[in-house]
Amino acid sequence: MGTSRTVVTGPGLRRWGLVLGLIVVLAAIPIGISRWPVRAAGIDVGTLRARVAASGGQAFQGYAQSSGLLPLPSLPGLSQVTALVSGVTEMRTWYAAADRWRVDVLGEGTEHDVYRTSDAEFTWDFGDNQLTRVVGDQPVRLPRAADFTPPELARRVLSIASTDRVVPLPAKRVAGVDAAGLRLVPASPDTTVAHVDIWADAAHGLPLQAEVTAKGGTRPVFVTRFLEIHFGAPAASVLTPPAPRPGIGYTVTEAPDIISAINRRGRPVLLPAGLAGLPRRDSVAGLSAVAVYGTGLASVVVLGLPGRFGGQAFQQIQTYGQEVTVPGDSEASLITTGLLSLLAVRMDNRVFLVAGLVGPALMQRVAGSLAERSR
Repeated sequence: MGTSRTVVTGPGLRRWGLVLGLIVVLAAIPIGISRWPVRAAGIDVGTLRARVAASGGQAFQGYAQSSGLLPLPSLPGLSQVTALVSGVTEMRTWYAAADRWRVDVLGEGTEHDVYRTSDAEFTWDFGDNQLTRVVGDQPVRLPRAADFTPPELARRVLSIASTDRVVPLPAKRVAGVDAAGLRLVPASPDTTVAHVDIWADAAHGLPLQAEVTAKGGTRPVFVTRFLEIHFGAPAASVLTPPAPRPGIGYTVTEAPDIISAINRRGRPVLLPAGLAGLPRRDSVAGLSAVAVYGTGLASVVVLGLPGRFGGQAFQQIQTYGQEVTVPGDSEASLITTGLLSLLAVRMDNRVFLVAGLVGPALMQRVAGSLAERSR
């Protein structure tokens, strides 16, 4: 397996992202609390899984910490993304509903807040004293801290791996709550994920801690957990962004539109119904050049970029990656981290970018399949 690396892409790719689903090393908690006996109510693992999946309607407020073990370098334009999977992130979060929430990312002397309201999204930069209103949807975007709170990560993983089996885990205390546990075990041999462990409040189904362990690993490479949690709806005032006033910068911007950006740069890139034996499972509405192939956690996201739009992306992956042999005049390069793999295939004046929690062998088959299409 190659050296742990990641990639800097072109301006368009910076607005595209596979929502990486993972993070963190456990934060220390008081020894006395860790020794308290745990008496989580007995619950069938299937019932717990169903409650976790349905927990999107449970209101809460809490303090969470995530950290990652992937040794990724800080890259121009992507430093905030790589920090999420290679460092510690402190988050204060308030959640009333899927369209009413707030997540603050706290740092030493800094604070970056995201507010979601029913009609827009707002970002607040405490250091720059800048409020930004983001109008419109972002069907494709880079991952952010809000994606790595325990509820978001756990529900996303269970949704992706809906057919994979789960087994019970011993209960444990998380943020003062006796939490029931389950382990998701991927069935596919192609994924790099050995298992995902989730602990949730049995009554509400709200995930309180999630850990992802890679194959061959002895400890989780990503963990996210609440250090403090309170059930119930937060005050409406907490979910209201700061009002524009003198001394506060205020701007309004439209959500980055990757679809229009790609379509403006040449003939649309069409993706096949199958790839390297993987069925096409999903796509982004309005954009034929993005699709998901495979099942469960052994899935890959493929993005086709025409012309020079993908040239910069390929060059960056080629710089940090390792060459992959493909047929014909095509060329390919692969980056592996032990968990996440990134592939770029260049042919016929276009570039295909592939990302997934899969091993090098499957990525090599995908590269060969894409290259064969050009012949």
